[in-house]
Amino acid sequence: MKINLSSFLQLRFNIYLCRLIGWKIAFYYIVFLGKIYFFFNRKERSKITKALQTVFGNLKHQSEIRAIIDDVFLGIIFHYYEKFFNVYSTPERLRTFFEIHTKNKGLDAIEQGLSKGKGVLLISGHYGGIELIPTYLSACGYPVTIVVKFKTKDLRNITARQAENFSVKIIDPDHTPNIMKAICNDLKENRIVITQCDEIDEWRPCRHNKTSFLGKPVYLDRTINVLSKRYGASVVFGVMHRDHHHHYEFVATSWQEMAKMFKQSKDMSIGEVVLKVMEDYIYKYPQGWYQWKKYSALATVSHAGAEVLAPPAIPVLELYPV
Repeated sequence: MKINLSSFLQLRFNIYLCRLIGWKIAFYYIVFLGKIYFFFNRKERSKITKALQTVFGNLKHQSEIRAIIDDVFLGIIFHYYEKFFNVYSTPERLRTFFEIHTKNKGLDAIEQGLSKGKGVLLISGHYGGIELIPTYLSACGYPVTIVVKFKTKDLRNITARQAENFSVKIIDPDHTPNIMKAICNDLKENRIVITQCDEIDEWRPCRHNKTSFLGKPVYLDRTINVLSKRYGASVVFGVMHRDHHHHYEFVATSWQEMAKMFKQSKDMSIGEVVLKVMEDYIYKYPQGWYQWKKYSALATVSHAGAEVLAPPAIPVLELYPV
């Protein structure tokens, strides 16, 4: 069985060593492991490189693209470091980290959403420090729920313990008979429920709603529209933007602000608008998106009479994807 980057980094020895040597040194150790992984997995590296060449080939010079490629691979490795840090750090260390290394912009969008009493549907993507958003918002005093699945029972247990430390509620699809009902209940409790708009593997496309994403024509996933319309929760887009110096900025954007960004927003679904906002971040900061290896799997628009029917699926935070 071929081992992927997630499984490789999560070998028991690597986890043990990262916790033993301290998080500052652990970062360089994970970078080292990541370089080894991509050296031997050239097919995966080639897939990511090809995706970046396709998207930016006509937009930037080759020297710029080469720099972007290097930054993207570092960003992917950074993402796994954040996974480790978020789950295995002590609550005190995480809170101190947020105080020193994290600032925010637009928290009023969340405040205004919660003031309506119907909860906030916080939509993000596979971008930047996504793993840190739940604990960060909880550390700021907000009630947070995440829909998340786990690779192993051990990882589920340790994540559940960390979530308890921050009063973050977990909805696990493997242990929840009706996810939609569970999300509804948490929104009724006026909580922030975090989901994603770019969960490519989980997209349930609608043939009547299509757009372009990173230069590809795609049928839009209808899950975001179902969630937002069914429960009347306030829609907020949020990302944890990361720079190269271990500093972060959580940026939240209200639906009203997003609508102003697009002249034709009245004709666009909520799912399309948030995907366009995500796309804008990816074009500006390609190193922040760690789904480049799945770019070729984006569902392209099929011929005009094609029927695409599927029940909505819930995009989940894949803290430890298979």
